[in-house]
Amino acid sequence: MSETAHEEAYADGTPLVELFGDGARARMLSVFVDERTRDLSVSEIARQAGVARSTVYDHLDDFVELGVVEFTRETGPSKRYQFNADSEIADFLYKLDGTVLSKLLENRDDVDYDGTD
Repeated sequence: MSETAHEEAYADGTPLVELFGDGARARMLSVFVDERTRDLSVSEIARQAGVARSTVYDHLDDFVELGVVEFTRETGPSKRYQFNADSEIADFLYKLDGTVLSKLLENRDDVDYDGTD
């Protein structure tokens, strides 16, 4: 992955990445949570997460097996996947994402502009 691709990644700074770290799985899950109403191709997931397509393929089957993500359809040679809103794990991830975001915003608001509490 090029440095430029990482700098432009949609997943940068998202709540799940802030909580779980900068790993590929956290970045991919963050994309699925944030894009939960859309189905995404492997290329779209890779671009938004800032990871290689091969990395998406390395983890996608695990997400499907856990029920967090589901296969939705094929568009030409591409398969598309979407956040599985009916999954208990996915529901928890969605709620966790919102909770972490609220806490991050609260912490940011608690710090004065000069950087002191």
